[in-house]
Amino acid sequence: MPAAPRLPQGPAAQERMERIDTGVPNLDRVLGGGLLRGSIIMVIGPPGSGKTILAQQVAFRRAQLGEVSLYLTGYSETHDKLLRHNSALTYFDPAAIGRQVQMGSLPDLLEHGAAEAEQVVVETARRQHATLVVMDGFRSIRGFLPDDQAAAQFLYTVGAKLALLGATLLVLVEGDSEDRIRDPEQSVCDVILSLRRDFHRGGHHRLLEVLKVRGAAPLTGAHPFNIDSSGIRVYPRLESIVPDDQAPWTDKRHAFGVTWIDQLLGGGLNTGTSTLAAGTPGVGKTLLGLHFLAAGARSGEPGLLAGFVESASQLRAKARVFGMADVFDNPDGPVQLLTVPTHDLDADKVAWQIREAVEARGVRRLVIDSVTELERGLARAERAPMFLAALAVYLRSAGVTTYFTVDVPTIVGQELSFAGTPLVAVAENLLLLRYAEYQGELHRLFSILKMRFSDYDRTLREYTIRDGEGLRMEGPAPRAEGLLTGLARPLGGALGALRASRDPASQSERQE
Repeated sequence: MPAAPRLPQGPAAQERMERIDTGVPNLDRVLGGGLLRGSIIMVIGPPGSGKTILAQQVAFRRAQLGEVSLYLTGYSETHDKLLRHNSALTYFDPAAIGRQVQMGSLPDLLEHGAAEAEQVVVETARRQHATLVVMDGFRSIRGFLPDDQAAAQFLYTVGAKLALLGATLLVLVEGDSEDRIRDPEQSVCDVILSLRRDFHRGGHHRLLEVLKVRGAAPLTGAHPFNIDSSGIRVYPRLESIVPDDQAPWTDKRHAFGVTWIDQLLGGGLNTGTSTLAAGTPGVGKTLLGLHFLAAGARSGEPGLLAGFVESASQLRAKARVFGMADVFDNPDGPVQLLTVPTHDLDADKVAWQIREAVEARGVRRLVIDSVTELERGLARAERAPMFLAALAVYLRSAGVTTYFTVDVPTIVGQELSFAGTPLVAVAENLLLLRYAEYQGELHRLFSILKMRFSDYDRTLREYTIRDGEGLRMEGPAPRAEGLLTGLARPLGGALGALRASRDPASQSERQE
């Protein structure tokens, strides 16, 4: 294969080598800054993976900026059919067709030979001042060329000549990137993108991966994307965008606004830390999160609740019952509710939406309800520890104080284990809210199991949930053993009396 042509030097050359805006949200970030003008880009994926939408989105973005694109198709779709299928997408501009977006058929040109097709493509791009040339359906186009080497030579020659004009070549290929990794034409490409679909929880999970890029440092890994009425939107893999810098440490506390809980915590949660509230259903984990957000809102701190079980209307109704209507009844108020049903949950998408809210609204308090459901939104369960660690690190770097809820599997039982909860190792604080069965009754108990940067009260407290108030402390937990397991046993004999006598907190509360 001939050596690459020597590109012009000086200001004109620098202009040609600038990075171009693709118009696909977050794709430029994943690529490490966009596409170098004059490069050859290959997009590989099975039918229906979004290749054509991606290419058209780029072409119409260039049209918005006043540039011309030459869109050449194979036999996969006629021009009318291709345009009709995508005309409902918001990026589509019918006024640009035939002007900024020129359509053509490459197989018609290849019938007269590769050399003539190459000449016509380059000459048309020169005449129209095109800055982007798209070849859609290269698999069928390859059928007009003698062999794989001829296909690679065709792409190389067209791409090199277009580069001299300052034009970028975008090639769409049907297939699987792993099956086609040895195709000779891939060796001449500057950028290779793979689009694929993974089967996950009864549906398909769309993923984009940068397999190759010259002149940039792309974000690693497979990045989820979706297709909606606006086209393609990419959600960068969370682990690839965590900043190295950390927010400065502060002694400030973020209180729950529930006096007795804040007293047990020594004044509230340390600013910028992550707290895991573990408990069985019905103990008030979500309600405590609402208290946390309401206390912040009343002191001027914007908050966000990312919830996956209850709808926004249900959360507002709950807040109303427990005396927090002033904060949650206003949809445009200081607390934003981001609710995503579990059947449509994509963890990376949620993480990106949280990031956008933090940066756009200056969110200082965040509740994620629950981390159990968020983990299920990952296509691969083994990714959960790294994903949650990256999320905690990002939130800490942004100075956000975060309250996560997690479900304890059994309502009552001898076993209390957090072995299956990766966030336990990352969270600075660990709270336990659970039921304990004692003498034929269920009691709600609150305890603090860990605070990494603060002392705290280690006694167990019994609480109830009251309308108009929320979580109310009823006093110390019953004098019994095994309370944290949920199956309590009375303290017996002299040992029980000795333990009771050594509990000053219990004695003072009894005297009161």
